[in-house]
Amino acid sequence: MRRFSVTAMTCVTAIALSGLFLHREHVDGPSQLATTMYERVLGVKILIFGTMLLLGVFNQFWLHPRVDALRAAGDQRPLHTLLLRKFPVTVVADTVLGLTVLFVAPFLHGSARNQAFKAGIAQHSTIAVDDLPKLPPKEVSMSTWVWGTTETVTLIALMIAGYLISGSLARRRTTKGAQTVSA
Repeated sequence: MRRFSVTAMTCVTAIALSGLFLHREHVDGPSQLATTMYERVLGVKILIFGTMLLLGVFNQFWLHPRVDALRAAGDQRPLHTLLLRKFPVTVVADTVLGLTVLFVAPFLHGSARNQAFKAGIAQHSTIAVDDLPKLPPKEVSMSTWVWGTTETVTLIALMIAGYLISGSLARRRTTKGAQTVSA
C-alpha cells in the first residue's frame, strides 16, 4: 500500500502541475472566475479535486497507519477485503469523488480568456459568436519559467515531506500495535 502511495502522490503532483499550467494558459485573472462558464466548471472541478486531496491526506495520515497496525496485529486478509470491511466509507467516498471528476471534466472546454474576449466583442457586434475572432495564445516569458519552477519544486517538496511524515506515523502506529498485541 505504501508503494502505491508513492505512485499516487507522483500522479497527483503531475496533475496539479499540469492544472496550474493550463490555468495560467486559459485564464487571464480573477475577473474571469465567475464571469465565464470555463471558470465556473473549473471551480467545481477544483473543489472536487481539493476534496480528493484532503481525503488522500486523510488516507495517508489516518488510514495507512491503521492498516499497518492491523497487519502488525496479525490481520492477513487481502488489502481490498480489509479496506472494504474496515473502511467502507473511505472507499465509497474515494470512488464517488473520482467518478464525479470524470463526469465534470468533459464540460471543461474552451478558454476563459476567449470566452471573456468574445463576450466583450459580442456586446457591440452583430456577428455570430462562433465567427468572432479569438485571442492568440499567451507568450512564454521569464516569469512563466520562474513560476513554473517554483510550483514544481514546492509540490515535489510537499510530496516528499508528506511521504516521510506519514511513514514515520505508520512506523509509530505499527510499533504501538505490536506492543499492544504482545502485552
